[in-house]
Amino acid sequence: MFTARALALVCLLQPAAAQDAVLSDKMALWQRGLHEEVPAHSLSSWARHARTSLPVLRHRGGSSGCGETGCDVNVVDYAALSRKLGPEFAAALAENAKEHKEDCRKSCEKFYCGAAASKPWKTRSISMGSVPPEDFANEFEFPLDLIKVTEEPVVSAAEAAKAIEIARSENVDINEYTSGKYRLGGDWLAKMDKTRAWFNDALEARIFPAIAASFPEVVTNVSTLRAHSVAMLKYNATHPRTDVHIDNGVLALTLALSPQDDYVGGGTFFEHLGEDALVEMDAGHATWRPGSVRHGGHRVSKGERYIIGAFLLLEDRVEHVRRLKNRGAKLRGAGDLAGAAKLFEWALAINPKCATCLKDWSEALSARADVEPGRREEDLSDAETHLRAALDLLPSDSDALFSLGVLLSKRGDAAGALAAYEASADVNADDVELLYNLAVKLGEAGRREEEASMYRRALDADPAFGKARCNLGAALAEGGDLDGALLEFLEAVRYDPASPTPWQNLATLYHKRGVEAVQGLASCATREAAVAIGRKAEEALGEATDSWRKVMDLVDGAEAKADTTARLVQALSLRGRAAAVEDPANALAHFREAAHLTPTEPGSWAALAKVYELLGDAGASKKAAAKADVLRTIAGKR
Repeated sequence: MFTARALALVCLLQPAAAQDAVLSDKMALWQRGLHEEVPAHSLSSWARHARTSLPVLRHRGGSSGCGETGCDVNVVDYAALSRKLGPEFAAALAENAKEHKEDCRKSCEKFYCGAAASKPWKTRSISMGSVPPEDFANEFEFPLDLIKVTEEPVVSAAEAAKAIEIARSENVDINEYTSGKYRLGGDWLAKMDKTRAWFNDALEARIFPAIAASFPEVVTNVSTLRAHSVAMLKYNATHPRTDVHIDNGVLALTLALSPQDDYVGGGTFFEHLGEDALVEMDAGHATWRPGSVRHGGHRVSKGERYIIGAFLLLEDRVEHVRRLKNRGAKLRGAGDLAGAAKLFEWALAINPKCATCLKDWSEALSARADVEPGRREEDLSDAETHLRAALDLLPSDSDALFSLGVLLSKRGDAAGALAAYEASADVNADDVELLYNLAVKLGEAGRREEEASMYRRALDADPAFGKARCNLGAALAEGGDLDGALLEFLEAVRYDPASPTPWQNLATLYHKRGVEAVQGLASCATREAAVAIGRKAEEALGEATDSWRKVMDLVDGAEAKADTTARLVQALSLRGRAAAVEDPANALAHFREAAHLTPTEPGSWAALAKVYELLGDAGASKKAAAKADVLRTIAGKR
């Protein structure tokens, strides 16, 4: 721990400028109530994020509404709120209590529930910022140093290795599921009897007693703790990370199982501290914290990292804010936007500093603006107000900044949207959807080099992200780098062969190359030169026709198929012209296919008639020409 007096005694052996920087960083942490000694290599990053995310305490030079004993949070009077908000609100609270009781009952069917003495564990504490937990906010004291990281393992390295071995015997390696934007390996412990038995032993012996001792503000005793949802997760190069998220419980646990030398990268990061301020844990170590802390699993680039993640409930405390918010999200997904907004409003009546509630309410209003154009501007304006209020609470919330970018795009504020996306990328530089949207906005702003660079960042994060790869290829093509564009389109096809878009891009590029080559025929001085160019054009147009045929197989709908047919016929006609330079007989198959694809188009039959004429087949030429004449006559009568 360091104090104001200790600030003057640090770094005596360092140069003056370095001493000043260290003193400034330590002062920034001290002013914000962060008393723990931070490792020297992490000090600057912690201080940087403290300055942007945490308030200066009143008695240390600030006026943020926060003091040594806590931020200003009103005690919740549910009876008064029920009188104010009416019987529907009271009924919602009763529904919360009913859900909570059932969830706790189900937890005890699978996971340890029992009485034991709490047991203090050696941990270090990290502040969760200036915004208290979403539920029971008034019961936690500032500086909200509620992220606990063990300094002694809660299970031995041998026991952690045993847990992985047991889980592998229950096929945890072959399962995967979606976590936000990413696919993760792993499975729920409710389905893994042997692994769950191992975990329950650890809960009873060490984990629950340690968590109870860490949070006496809300945990009455060990017997109230409930493991509600528990999963073992496997990170590797193909399932590298999670998005930034909050956990669906009052408290949450992350238990590291793999030794740190088993993987490259990894670790847990907390968004308000920045992605470079990682909490790295060796096998057997753990972190427990309020569930509403925004965090994520950092990218693993090599090897395998196993963890157990658990969401925890408290049997004697109903978390009304989380449950109202969750039900509101379900209503929003079902299209009941008015019902969703009401639940978010009620959650904010309980805790006005619920940043997630503000974000969810904003998204409900934004969605309603899309389906009710009569009130679009009003809803978008209100949505922006709520979203900016959320960002006042959590300035480093990358999801809120991303949503602000989307919202400002809807309102026609391209510059504001771009700034919001850039701010979000500064916080969460590894989010592929965010980087993609930012690249799009950079392109719209005419910042082509930055656009391409941002698409490349997105592809570094997810090489299989087809939209980013296609757009990068298009951006390169617009800039004249057709070779670079071709490589991106070929990669897009390799990663996503069942999507028509990469094939369309590939076909268009080959088509463009073929057109340019055919145009060069007019300037040829010798037959040899014309033949060489014709072969080059036919090669490109051959790739184009093959790609358009693939598009034809993949697109749905009459309009899309008609458009693709027209493009394929254009490519076939050009390919026929290119082939005819060397030998008209080589062109016949292409023109016949074009006529077959467009049997009511007189131009296709007229072109085929010309080819037959060049080949000396007068009968076939006359027949094709007659077909063209009939189609022209029919078209003229319509």
